[in-house]
Amino acid sequence: MANELKKVDAVVVGFGWAGAIMAKELTEAGLNVVALERGPHRDTYPDGSYPQSIDELTYNIRKKLFQDLSKSTVTIRHDASQTAVPYRQLAAFLPGTGTGGAG
Repeated sequence: MANELKKVDAVVVGFGWAGAIMAKELTEAGLNVVALERGPHRDTYPDGSYPQSIDELTYNIRKKLFQDLSKSTVTIRHDASQTAVPYRQLAAFLPGTGTGGAG
């Protein structure tokens, strides 16, 4: 049985850069807001705390901030006649996951 939660004024889907800014603006305008994020909470403080730079192998090479394409992906096609195929590697389009998105 589903739990009925308290009603809110706005729901922000995705708590990346844009979603977090939108939620902040809405709460500052006096709205009661809830944000939904599919990914885990991500604490980059130990690796990215000022004035240190982040762990280059973990974040830049292994792309820890981005969606794991072996578990979940998006499909692409160039026109309606093509079969949609999944992304196999990250390139120009970098879908993030977790709080903060790809940032």
